[in-house]
Amino acid sequence: MSKRPTYGVTVGREDGLWTAEVDGLPPNFAAATDVEHFADLDREVRDLIAGLMETEPDEFDLVWHYIQGDQDYTSRLEQFRMWEDRLRVDVEHHEAARKAAIEAMRAAGLSLRDIADVVQISYQRVHQIAG
Repeated sequence: MSKRPTYGVTVGREDGLWTAEVDGLPPNFAAATDVEHFADLDREVRDLIAGLMETEPDEFDLVWHYIQGDQDYTSRLEQFRMWEDRLRVDVEHHEAARKAAIEAMRAAGLSLRDIADVVQISYQRVHQIAG
């Protein structure tokens, strides 16, 4: 099994734009791009590399580094994203558990107001979830 190519990307902020410089390309390739919105970086960098290397944007890996001046904030941003992902999963589990509890209480014959009192949301919201 062959290993996927990996490219390093150094991200910074300059003149109101997010800049990305790609490392790990062959010596005759220099690659950089900039975008207005941070969320567009991954797509733009992948399109840039795919065009230069004549490959598909999902056929290689990227290792991101976030540096502004002499400050490398890569590990802090990665930690934030990890917790954000965990939070998203926890919220999904919370919502599913709340819906199951509401359904069980409705099946037990409790009123929307009684259920709202238990789960501490409005009875209108209980009605939406139960519906």
